[in-house]
Amino acid sequence: MNSPLHGTSPSRQGTIARYLAGTGCALWLLVMVLQPDVGFSAPLHWMGLLWLLKIASGLALLQCVLYLLSRIQQFQTLPLWLLLAGSGIVGSALLTPLYWLLGEGLMQAVLGFQANLDDMDTLGTQAGFGWSALLQEFGELVGPVSASWMLISWPRLPGLLPPLMVLPDDLSTSKDATVPALAVAAAQGARPAWRDALPSELGDDIIAVSSELQYLRVWTSRGTALILGALQDVENAEGSAGIRVHRSWWVHAKHVRSVRRRGDALVCTMGDGLEVPVSRRRKADVLIRFGDTARFKSTSPSAP
Repeated sequence: MNSPLHGTSPSRQGTIARYLAGTGCALWLLVMVLQPDVGFSAPLHWMGLLWLLKIASGLALLQCVLYLLSRIQQFQTLPLWLLLAGSGIVGSALLTPLYWLLGEGLMQAVLGFQANLDDMDTLGTQAGFGWSALLQEFGELVGPVSASWMLISWPRLPGLLPPLMVLPDDLSTSKDATVPALAVAAAQGARPAWRDALPSELGDDIIAVSSELQYLRVWTSRGTALILGALQDVENAEGSAGIRVHRSWWVHAKHVRSVRRRGDALVCTMGDGLEVPVSRRRKADVLIRFGDTARFKSTSPSAP
């Protein structure tokens, strides 16, 4: 059985915290200069507190949602932009009641700051905490929050998606599996840059690699991580150890456990259960490479 090690190293946690803190300070200064309409008037120091609470809670919650979504195996093969957009939408839904309570609850109901004259006609809708008020708040929130979160996150995705380690109980087996890869790297000279970018805890036993624009998601026998890199570099560095089965996927040959047919398409099932699609263009190469060693299964297109 495998045992997950939740959490990240202190240095990686510090990097995430510093980036989000710096981004939060920049956003706070921006909104304090622009002073966007929040539906009521309040002294500057109270507005500063309101925006501080909103930005701090928003960044923390969105980061948690992004991290949790990235840990779900079914979502790990989704395009990164879709993962980011999903975390923005889910995060907006979770932030909606919190932001409503900070604005209409704390600032207006508790502290007594009056709504702007332009908003008096909607005051009745906003005064009650109910589905109509929450839906209105969500509709105003989801667009700006999702767009801002994607802009904030995209340049630093490898840092915002730290790997979740899954270490075998018998570490000696995993360590032995990394010896061939290390020996090949030593024989060929310099270690590939994309391997150097991997967290050391993940080891060198590569299962598969997928690409998403300038990023690579790397699966090893110990977990997964997101790094900067190009799939062509992986293909060139690994040589005959693996094969490019799709324009966005490379797999290590020793970890291919079966090849399933889905209609006219093929799917490679890896040793850890990961399913990798095979493009029509690469289908013949996959059949030639694994025809004698892979166990072929036939499934209907609608089968799970």
